[in-house]
Amino acid sequence: MYQTLYRKYRSKKFSELVGQDVIVKTLKNSIKNEKISHAYLFVGPRGTGKTSTAKIFARAVNCLDNDAGEICGKCSMCNISNSSECLDIIEIDAASNNGVDEIRNLRDKVNLVPNQLKYKVYIIDEVHMLTIQAFNALLKTLEEPPEHIIFILATTDIQKVPETIISRCQCFNFSRMTQQNIIDNLSKICNEEKINIDLEVLKQISLAADGGMRDALSILDKLISYGEDNIKLDDFLQLNGLVTVTEIESFINYIFSKDVKNVIDQICDWNLKGKNLIQIMMQSLEYLKDKLIRAYTDNNDINTNKYQMLANLLNEKMINIKKSSNPNIYIEIILLDFISSLNNELNISREIIPEKSSSDNNVSRETLLESKNTINYKQIEKKDITNSLDEQNSNIRDIMNVRINNTFIDATKNELKQMINEFSKLNDYVFDQNIGYLVCALLEGKIRLSSSEYIVISYEYDSVVSTNIVNYQKMESVLKDILNINKKIAIISDSDWNKVAKDFIENKKNNISYEYIEEPELLFDKTKKIENNTNNKNNDSISDVFGDIVEIY
Repeated sequence: MYQTLYRKYRSKKFSELVGQDVIVKTLKNSIKNEKISHAYLFVGPRGTGKTSTAKIFARAVNCLDNDAGEICGKCSMCNISNSSECLDIIEIDAASNNGVDEIRNLRDKVNLVPNQLKYKVYIIDEVHMLTIQAFNALLKTLEEPPEHIIFILATTDIQKVPETIISRCQCFNFSRMTQQNIIDNLSKICNEEKINIDLEVLKQISLAADGGMRDALSILDKLISYGEDNIKLDDFLQLNGLVTVTEIESFINYIFSKDVKNVIDQICDWNLKGKNLIQIMMQSLEYLKDKLIRAYTDNNDINTNKYQMLANLLNEKMINIKKSSNPNIYIEIILLDFISSLNNELNISREIIPEKSSSDNNVSRETLLESKNTINYKQIEKKDITNSLDEQNSNIRDIMNVRINNTFIDATKNELKQMINEFSKLNDYVFDQNIGYLVCALLEGKIRLSSSEYIVISYEYDSVVSTNIVNYQKMESVLKDILNINKKIAIISDSDWNKVAKDFIENKKNNISYEYIEEPELLFDKTKKIENNTNNKNNDSISDVFGDIVEIY
């Protein structure tokens, strides 16, 4: 069976770790000088070597001939620790084993002496996923650990780890890999795999990986499958729905020269070719940043104000672009507004706007631009719309509350674990042009509860909850289509979840059971066709042209 690159080339010694020299030196010195702590906390972005370092350290502290802190790889202890059957190096995934029962079970076992090695090492990955009760159970063990026990905790989200846990650990902050670190390591791997690859491809991979070596290796894996033994820049661009720097440069020039026709045509062309418009906007942002840096460092003669304005606009709107149901239309609108701000007054003749339709919208560009410039938004009563939105929001929140109540009735821990594991498969669809914004919304939440019929997901901020509850039906469709999960979603804020969870515990103690409640009817179902309102033609025309991507005032 084919072994993926990130598994095949996972570091097995300190000398093989990339980009974490200070941490490696500190850990090796602690082993060499026999100043080993009972608990370590590894903090950093994904794919930066936290788990690999933990495994290496677990083997090194048990090595009989660890010269200067490095693993010898030959002694009997190294052979045992390198075996998949080793009982003294235990890895725990806190994402799926986050309950107090699991930690209590661990606490009961730590007093047992190691089976074969000198130290028994527990590696708890994604430790921030533990519940408060589980953290409290772990705290006692960290305060008074047996001499033969070492804990290595790893997390990508240190803010969610209690201070009481952090203060009892030696903390190491893993930094993102530099682009050069990634390029050098990928080049070495390609040589070993006998893969011909352009240097520019390695640079693009290092940018896309955003400092994560594992992500970089995953991208390279896909490229090898696509381009086989000879990988060119065009392979990378095709596979990731990107375009060349020359195309980006031309597109930016169209914007700055206020050439609306070519701006719209270019976006349409990319969309029809199946390019990833979200990533292309990221490319544009990267291009603008490079131009600004060169302008200030090399004194290039460009209008830095225009570049700064456009860079700020794309950076500010990137989240909305990702969440938009029609990214191509949304991008067109913000760029038309930008061009308008450059020109103070946007005058577009009908003759230069082709009657094209995007693949996602049947409205012609002529109609879109005409509507944008002629609709009087002030004619629409803000008060009436606000009342309607408040009523809609209240209706949906009533539905959410009923669903949370019903979930408590038959929710199980096994259902919760299964949902958490299933949701990880959504990562493959984050950059999907059509559903990426919904996938991101699902992955950003925390799965709190799951039953045979419902899933409860919480979010940190109320504003995010308000945004996502409007799209809950679309999110359910994504789960059904991608994961074959046919469950109803309930969305709640983290603070509200803490309250309902506390109430549930109190009710359980008092033997108060939850009864099934019939779900209220959805009064504002967007999946049903709405009759045109002849008394509000302006509102209809805006909705027809822009859909859900703009707010109407």
